[in-house]
Amino acid sequence: MPRPDILLRAMVHTAHDAIFAVGRDFTVLSWNPAAEALFGYPADEIVGRSVDLLVPPDQHSDQREMLLLMEAGARLERFRSRRRHRDGHWSQVTLSMSPLCDGDHLIGYTVIARAVSARERHESSFQALLEAAPDAFVGVGDDGRIVLANTQAETLFGITRHGLIGKEIDKLLMPPLPRELAPAHDEAHGGDARAHRVDGSTVPIEVSVSVLPTDDGPLRCAVIRDITERVRAHERLRQLQAEAERAQLEAQLQRAQRLEGLGQLAGGVAHDFNNLIAVISNYAVFIAEAAAEHGLDELAGDAAQITKAAQRGADLTHQLLAFARREVVRPRPLNLNDVVADIEQMLRRSIGEHITLDVRLAPGLPSITADPGQLDQVLVNLAVNARDAMPRGGTLTIETCDLTVDREYAAGRPALRTGHYVRMRVSDTGTGMPPEVIERAFEPFYTTKPAGKGTGLGLATVYGIITAAGGDLSIYSVPGTGTTFTILMPTTDAEPAEVEEPAEPLPPTTAAAPSWRSRTSRPCATCCTASWPGPATRC
Repeated sequence: MPRPDILLRAMVHTAHDAIFAVGRDFTVLSWNPAAEALFGYPADEIVGRSVDLLVPPDQHSDQREMLLLMEAGARLERFRSRRRHRDGHWSQVTLSMSPLCDGDHLIGYTVIARAVSARERHESSFQALLEAAPDAFVGVGDDGRIVLANTQAETLFGITRHGLIGKEIDKLLMPPLPRELAPAHDEAHGGDARAHRVDGSTVPIEVSVSVLPTDDGPLRCAVIRDITERVRAHERLRQLQAEAERAQLEAQLQRAQRLEGLGQLAGGVAHDFNNLIAVISNYAVFIAEAAAEHGLDELAGDAAQITKAAQRGADLTHQLLAFARREVVRPRPLNLNDVVADIEQMLRRSIGEHITLDVRLAPGLPSITADPGQLDQVLVNLAVNARDAMPRGGTLTIETCDLTVDREYAAGRPALRTGHYVRMRVSDTGTGMPPEVIERAFEPFYTTKPAGKGTGLGLATVYGIITAAGGDLSIYSVPGTGTTFTILMPTTDAEPAEVEEPAEPLPPTTAAAPSWRSRTSRPCATCCTASWPGPATRC
């Protein structure tokens, strides 16, 4: 059997790893064939020379510190460094260094070197990639314990990597990671997923899990993203949306209250003004009759002008009362298509030949409850407005259909309730309206037309009629493109009623100026407030 020293020398000589000894003065003491193959220096050329020949210049001082550590009995296990080949190129090697002693006396150190393999380089690149990743990464073995983690995982959980390795992943994540996943299968978890930190706090996370086959069995790989900022941003967005919706509802409520207040004011003024108009009109008739009896034609003509002016005033009060919902109405079940068809020819004459009227009526509409005369007034007012917005011509479109209003459609419109409606859209290709005009479009006496061209009561009347019938009215307009009025009227199961022709002329409403032919006739004591010397009649 060979002597131990001969056997040891043979082992060093035949080893696959580079093995060499370095003295305390950093000269090379021994050099095996594997070292010659790794570094390119034959033994007779390197032995006796400084090991600094192989070491990068910036690491020379590190060599001295390592020697001090080994003097204290330390062993340096498998660390990676660069070493220079004889031909001048640098290569990555893995080094292990241990003290070289003669008894109790340190005479140097022994180095075992091995070239970094392609697999080790790939593993190193993979580890560097994990460390550079912005998200936490953990690898979980079959037993549910962490076997791999990166720096971001330390930050996320507030635990050092040493503390993470071997820890049960189910104690850190909620809900737990799925245990059954096919290899190379990805599964994402978000929503209410939370990460539990070592300080007891939780962090909202998004987790993506996949399975990686390894020699030691499948490895569950979890990429964990901290979504705290995203959650905060979403919460802030929800708050802003809620504030915007609340502000919109408050603005609509204030607008409705303003219109309601204007309606009450307009109704009161119109009622009193109607009484004055009635007196003026009645006395104008008296004057005209007296002038005719005495042949005073000029005076009779003046009285006729007073009567015409009174009638124009009566028309204004009629519109004001319609806006204020104080006008006498006779609602009945009807088909909106019939109303549009009946007035279509009159609308064509009203808008002129330079404007095209396009009527699109959906068949089979359900019935609505409304006063057909008031709906005529709505269509005429909208048509006249559209005509004025298209002085050079264009297209006026009237279309109807049935519509089911759900919560999403009614959102942001507190006056609109869910249910079944008939929708009518009146659209033009005119000049359109800016937002500030749309905001005030339904206010009485508000108009953008030149003085003398409009009273500002057309859209106010339309608003009063539609809302009084339980409907909804909205405007969509783009300056330079056109305007669309959308009217929603609630449906009814009743069949359209037949139109009943009155046997006698209907008495005038409170909005119209009565034309009394006798001084014995007096205004109605029920709805008029004027003082008269004689007994009062009733409308």
